[in-house]
Amino acid sequence: VAAWLIRQGKFVEEGRVILSTTLWLLLALVPLQIFLGDLHGLNTLAYQPAKIAAIEGRWTTTTRAPLTLFAIPDSKTESNRFAIDIPDLGSLILTHDPNGEIEGLKHWPVAERPPMGPPFFAFRIMVGVGLLMLALIVVGNMMRRGGRVYENRAFLKACEIAAPFGFVAVLAGWVTTEVGRQPWTVYGLLRTADSVSPSLTGANVLLSFLGYIAVYLLIFPAGLLIMARIVRHGPGATIADSPVESGRPSRPVQMLPATLGEG
Repeated sequence: VAAWLIRQGKFVEEGRVILSTTLWLLLALVPLQIFLGDLHGLNTLAYQPAKIAAIEGRWTTTTRAPLTLFAIPDSKTESNRFAIDIPDLGSLILTHDPNGEIEGLKHWPVAERPPMGPPFFAFRIMVGVGLLMLALIVVGNMMRRGGRVYENRAFLKACEIAAPFGFVAVLAGWVTTEVGRQPWTVYGLLRTADSVSPSLTGANVLLSFLGYIAVYLLIFPAGLLIMARIVRHGPGATIADSPVESGRPSRPVQMLPATLGEG
């Protein structure tokens, strides 16, 4: 929003303050988010190791596991095609030990494994988007010198394009978490298949799902239109400009006896 205001020449001073504040704030918050994500990874490795195996693309248990940057998991052959690996880095990141052991999906029976594809790709989308945001923030703070951060139109346009990145990362993280813990609702205790009410039919699920779709198709476009209108009007337009009346009263003010201390 700040980048758009500056590029359009509308409320430029307010846009500079918003952009500057955001860059300083995210310079602290994004690395903090990455640190917390690392802690969460250690926790998941301890309590949901099959999810980690799916996220990392590990089929067989191994030490000195590589970090798989990209691959196409093949469930039929239980292997990865077109894998791009960095040796030993997977163990170092997950266990903080280059010799650490990472269990592979083959360690569990097929019925107790999550599907590898969705969490594998969703996790990489989440991390990739996070790194893009971090790079944008670092570059923006480096460009503060001489006020270039407010004048470089390419950077400002990149900030506008990055507006939905956080939302994309949240959705990708949600897919990683929820698909990665399958087939369990309560990990290791209650299976998803056993969590469904016996009275629930496919028609009930379909009707509920269509209802959610209808509501969100109404809420999201309406919300976007309202927010876009607020942004176009600028910060000053949110303050009501109603005149305050003043002048002589239309008739003398009559003071009540209690006001004069009587009674």
